[in-house]
Amino acid sequence: MKKGKTQSLHWWISVALIAFGLLIAAALTLQSFRSQGLIEHRIWRNILESVAQNHAELLALHPDAPLPRTGLLRSWLVDDNTPDPGMPMYLRSLPPGYYSSEGWQGLENTGDTFHALITPVGSKKLVTFLDIYELENQQNSDAMLTGLGAIVFAALIAAVIGWLHTNLVRPVRDLAARMQVIDPAIKGQRLPTTYVQEEIQIIARASNAHLERVEKFIERERSLLDQASHEFRTPIAVIAGAVDVLRMQELPATARPALERIRGTIESLSEIMVALLYLAREAPTCAGPQEVTAIHMLLPKIVADHEYLLAHKPVRLRVLDLEPTVIEAPEVMVRIAVGNLIRNAVENTSEGCIEVSLQEGVVCISDSGIGFDPVEAARRYRESLRTAMPIRGQGLGMFLISRICDRFDWRFSIETPPLSGTRARLDVTASLLIDSDAP
Repeated sequence: MKKGKTQSLHWWISVALIAFGLLIAAALTLQSFRSQGLIEHRIWRNILESVAQNHAELLALHPDAPLPRTGLLRSWLVDDNTPDPGMPMYLRSLPPGYYSSEGWQGLENTGDTFHALITPVGSKKLVTFLDIYELENQQNSDAMLTGLGAIVFAALIAAVIGWLHTNLVRPVRDLAARMQVIDPAIKGQRLPTTYVQEEIQIIARASNAHLERVEKFIERERSLLDQASHEFRTPIAVIAGAVDVLRMQELPATARPALERIRGTIESLSEIMVALLYLAREAPTCAGPQEVTAIHMLLPKIVADHEYLLAHKPVRLRVLDLEPTVIEAPEVMVRIAVGNLIRNAVENTSEGCIEVSLQEGVVCISDSGIGFDPVEAARRYRESLRTAMPIRGQGLGMFLISRICDRFDWRFSIETPPLSGTRARLDVTASLLIDSDAP
């Protein structure tokens, strides 16, 4: 399952606040719209019809009864020949019916906000007029206050988001940046604990405590590594010197093979020790001159150094096409990786041929041995998981190859061809420096 893209806590809080603000703004807008709709509501017509009916009944009983001429609700009894001077001019020529300044053509720009009902009473007209000017002004003021409140609310949300960025995101990013620049090679580096936010101070103190534990652990490991390196180098040098002395003596012919085996073992042990010490150090991060190795010139030497393993086997080591290839890596790392692959091929081949080639930055070692057993490989892999380090003599070579590949970003694979044997491929293109026709 593909892992989705992660988002920061600041992002989620900002989205939640913006969504909440939009919801509140939509609610305020809807409320304002519905409030404005009250001006056009049909309740005004019902009120006018009820008032007009009451006035008509009153006039039928008392023709000279006075009608209200002031206030919000006013009425006039007029005819076309004798208009009432108190009645608005725009109502005098209108026929009976219901009229409003809200959306009625010709009545929008009268300067008044009203609802009016004109009903016939005998030969005259009863004009009932409802003034809603103050109500509309109040609703417009409320709408403006609502809009202003929405703007203030949006500004508050923006201020909260900015405050979160200043007091949460920026200190955390600053703390992360300071952690990234800490150099493990420099002792005593710690994070500042002077942040204003208490939560950031807690994280900084906990990180400093962890850094102190890691620093002590690294110091113990480094001391042990240096001591072990010193203790191993001395006996190895003594044994190598003794072997050189014995080689100059007149020894029986039967002793020569054992002496050569001791010499080869000492050289292999020296290389392994150098590799372990090299891999124990942290990879350099700064650009600078690095050791380079011409693999096409080194492979024949490695093959020649392992010829002694075939002394009592009907097996031949053969070097095929070697494409000129130069990589940015120490020679000893290539020696160990390729040498272990050759030794594995020799151990699993009883007769036939072992071929070494180099094409397009890939070292290929093919043998005609028993092939690659996936069941046995799975068993060895499970055994390796139970121990921090492989058992001596049972997979140390593969362990070193794996660590070397991790260090230089090389790729290593073992294939079983359809017929027989095994093909090991060491892809070193990640360290490729140049491809030239060097000798």
